[in-house]
Amino acid sequence: MEQKVVPYGHADETIEKTSGGILYKVFQTPYRLFVSAIMAGILIGTGYWLAYETGSSLWPYRFLVQNGQLVKKTVIELLSPTGVNVPNMISYAINNVSLAKLIIGAVFPVGLIAILIGGADLWTSNPQLVVYGYARRKYSLNGLLYNWTIVYLGNLAGSIFLAFMATYGSGYLLHHPFMDTALSFALHKVHNDYWHLFWAGVGCNFLVNLAVWLWLRSKDKDIAGQVLVIWFPIFAFVAIGFEHAIANMFAVPAGVFISAKAFGIYGVSFHEFFFKNLIPVTFGNLIGGFVFIALVYLFLGYNPGSKYGEMKPGELIKLFIDVAVICAITVLVLGAVVPGIIATAVEKALGLTVGAHLSNPTLALVPGFAVIAYCLIMPIVAYKVFKPFSS
Repeated sequence: MEQKVVPYGHADETIEKTSGGILYKVFQTPYRLFVSAIMAGILIGTGYWLAYETGSSLWPYRFLVQNGQLVKKTVIELLSPTGVNVPNMISYAINNVSLAKLIIGAVFPVGLIAILIGGADLWTSNPQLVVYGYARRKYSLNGLLYNWTIVYLGNLAGSIFLAFMATYGSGYLLHHPFMDTALSFALHKVHNDYWHLFWAGVGCNFLVNLAVWLWLRSKDKDIAGQVLVIWFPIFAFVAIGFEHAIANMFAVPAGVFISAKAFGIYGVSFHEFFFKNLIPVTFGNLIGGFVFIALVYLFLGYNPGSKYGEMKPGELIKLFIDVAVICAITVLVLGAVVPGIIATAVEKALGLTVGAHLSNPTLALVPGFAVIAYCLIMPIVAYKVFKPFSS
């Protein structure tokens, strides 16, 4: 007697509903999609901005200029009384960093909550959401590439704009202790190795897309329940310290602007941002959301017992190649490498090297605005190249 196999947790039903419900993410005019992505970049950046404003009093580091150099000191070093063994306290991390991370993690989820419930297009959720539509043959690979390209660049433009607003605009992140936390985060992000950043990106987007998956499984119109299932995984990834490409699009440019405006020193560069952080983090985010969530539930949901049919191993392998190779290369080149080259060229032309003293701090804005200009052009280019409506 043949044993009946039931799809695991009815995952196939959730994916079928999702793949039909997210067609607007692909069959959307380029600048409407771009504006929705700008909104998502701003919302994620707002979560980081809020985190800096609420957790910074407990952050154990402060910055100052000594001998013309930007120097980071622990609060223990700056304020400890005579007789305290400062080196040992620093070595054993006797500070409030855990409490700071608790607060930072607790408030950051406001961004994804607003995106999923209010509506905006975040690239880091699309290695799951838009992949479902492609896997269920709702559109071709060109449709997926069209969405990913425009959304990634819209997130980038919105994030850099918010970094400007938080520093040169409102000035809220130009005061102790907020700027110390923001600058610490930015420097940490560009001074890590690719191996660490890749796996920190995997861990981050596994949790982000777990939140998205739980949101998809939650009851319609149960807003309070949806807030809870989104909040917990996002709180976890931020408190752990994982790396989120779109959050970094705000965090690192904010560090560039803070060091220039508050200290008159080009302490972080856009070259470092794109080539020492964004590339490995983006690829890690892609793998974390696609392989650890989307591919897993496609495998579990579409077995021989599914009324929608089984996904054969060959189909899953082809899907992996399409997404983790073709789409990954496309978004990395168009979203990180090309804007990175543009920003680096502008920095070189203006003499903006790391450690350079700035007589005019406004110059630090130029590479970021050049990247935004590139982002503004690309939606129509992506539309003409990928032709999603004819696919």
